[in-house]
Amino acid sequence: MAARLMGRVCLPDLIDNVTAYLEAAMATVLEQPMVGYPVELAKYAGKMCDADAHEWVPSELWVEMFGEVTRPFAELDFHNLKGMKNNYFKDVDSELQNSLNFRSAWFGKGPYAYGSYDLDQRLEWMDFCGIDKQIIFPGNLAINALFLYANADVPSFFPQITGDRRCYAVQMIRAQNDWVVRSQKQSSRLRPVAVLIGETPDEIYAEAKNLVDRGVRAVWFPSSMLPGGMSPAHSSLDRMWALLADSDTVVTTHVGNEAGFYRTLDWREAEAFKGFLIGEEIELDPWTVSTMHLPSLNFLTAVVTGGVFERNPNLRYAAVETGAHWIGPMSHYLDMWGWEAKGSALWRAKLPKKPSEYLARNVRCAGFPWEPIDKYITDNGLEDCYCYASDFPHVEGGTDSMHNWASRLAGMGDAITEKFFVKNAQWIMPD
Repeated sequence: MAARLMGRVCLPDLIDNVTAYLEAAMATVLEQPMVGYPVELAKYAGKMCDADAHEWVPSELWVEMFGEVTRPFAELDFHNLKGMKNNYFKDVDSELQNSLNFRSAWFGKGPYAYGSYDLDQRLEWMDFCGIDKQIIFPGNLAINALFLYANADVPSFFPQITGDRRCYAVQMIRAQNDWVVRSQKQSSRLRPVAVLIGETPDEIYAEAKNLVDRGVRAVWFPSSMLPGGMSPAHSSLDRMWALLADSDTVVTTHVGNEAGFYRTLDWREAEAFKGFLIGEEIELDPWTVSTMHLPSLNFLTAVVTGGVFERNPNLRYAAVETGAHWIGPMSHYLDMWGWEAKGSALWRAKLPKKPSEYLARNVRCAGFPWEPIDKYITDNGLEDCYCYASDFPHVEGGTDSMHNWASRLAGMGDAITEKFFVKNAQWIMPD
């Protein structure tokens, strides 16, 4: 019987089919690199630092991972996520990724990417991509909470959330920060970022001390908000800055909270700015992407010119995901006003170093994968400022960022490449 069945199948055809299948499978394997980093960066594998990534917990898991307080927002975000399928996730893999390979590591985006929220998988992803340490910014929960916090008095913004809307936003931020405290215990290679806000200097200092005492190693100042209701340079915040500097807690600003910076966002209410993608943190129309760096620039300008780095020389600062194009020109005009303009003697009396020197010493900047970092360094210097960032698992991080930047920097020598991928970001991810 077996012989007759085998004869009907036609053994030679079966062998040919199996052979063809195995050859196709092997070709697929061979087409995908066995590691997630390009060959030109092999010498830095296991040492590279990633200055910008995110957790992206899918909203159906928010209650489980962040607490019952998040349920009303989880229901809103679930519908938002479904709406992103055909625009934000276009040209990438947004479905559930169950295995790690080159394709899933770089094309897998969104809450179902491999390692998007499972931190064991995230460490596997980092190993595969040659990354030693990674700064992990919040995902949709805290981003939406910050939007609500800034727009609590605007009834049309998330109208489903009622009651004391600002208080609810703070509760969600605290839920996010509690997750950070729990998650950072998993590995010293992971540097999840807590959100630091407060209405008064005393309140923001108390929250900073609470986070530092609980082991948090990086905090995010929403750059559209006055920290503690004051200029970042005000003396009432000195003890907060000293606390963060003395504890090696990294100060960060990041895209995603611009609403409070502008009196109105009607600047983008024009036909020319409609129809563009909506990213995780911002809309991606021409006006928004061209101005999104302004809150971070403004915040950092106050820190530099107000002497915060002079008073706290060990303060570690990262400006992340607002582009890297602005920090070089910023250094030039701050030096011009501080050291060359009429009346600049008072500046020099208060700041013994040039502003550009404080930037080079204290600040690191992470941009987007299409930016010409080589040109920025040639034109502006600040080779110690620029850092690699994957933005994983957000689409804006691209699908080939390591190779793109390695190719751009190849002509500048190994020392610059090593600074960009390894050494510069070690300042904001200290051991």
